[in-house]
Amino acid sequence: MTENEKLAQEVKAWRAKGGITAESAAKVLGIPKRTFEGIEQGRGFPYPVLLRVAIESKGLSLQAMLEDSPRVERRR
Repeated sequence: MTENEKLAQEVKAWRAKGGITAESAAKVLGIPKRTFEGIEQGRGFPYPVLLRVAIESKGLSLQAMLEDSPRVERRR
């Protein structure tokens, strides 16, 4: 498994855990939706370590982000 594929799996699992859309996840992380979709498709990201820190950070937990961002849509 390549580093990009591993990152894609981690990001998909993070988003699935919170039950949020790709668009909402991109907003929460402050990156374009297309960039986020590319990460999930295994195309990589120039700063994988920073992305991992963001998705693993307690300060950036999905629950906290959802509470602070009323525009984030949950998956139904």
